[in-house]
Parts: sequence; structure tokens; C-alpha cells
Amino acid sequence: MAIKKTTTKATPAKKSSSLGISIFGGNKADMRKYEVESAMSTLQRAADIQKNAKMMSDIKKLASEKAQEYNNIASGKKF
Repeated sequence: MAIKKTTTKATPAKKSSSLGISIFGGNKADMRKYEVESAMSTLQRAADIQKNAKMMSDIKKLASEKAQEYNNIASGKKF
């Protein structure tokens, strides 16, 4: 007599991060709080970068180089 194999799918357990935010969804209030905190951190980092003259100089140089690359693409120039 042959043994018939059966498989069952286990439902994954809901996991939480150390902040109490569910990785698989969480509630909307928790997700919004995380999003707002992240945005606030991003804005603070941007302000710190803008205060750094050397960094801003390097950023402007790179932005100029990238703008030239994009202009070359837009005008149809070959690489």
C-alpha cells in the first residue's frame, strides 16, 4: 500500500519590530508615526547637509555633471 503525501501551509506568525510596529502591516497610527519620524529625520539631515559648505560644493559639482549627462541624452548625442 502506497503512502500518500499531504502538505499543509502554515500561516506565518505576525512579527513585530523592537519599536512595536508590525512588519506585516501594523495599525495605521503606528505606520503614520514611523513615516512622520522618518520624514523629520530626513529634513534634519538635509538641513545639516546645507550647512556644510564643502559638501554643498561637491553636491553642486556632481549635479552639474549629471545635468550635462542628461542634456546629452536629451539631445541625442552618442556616448
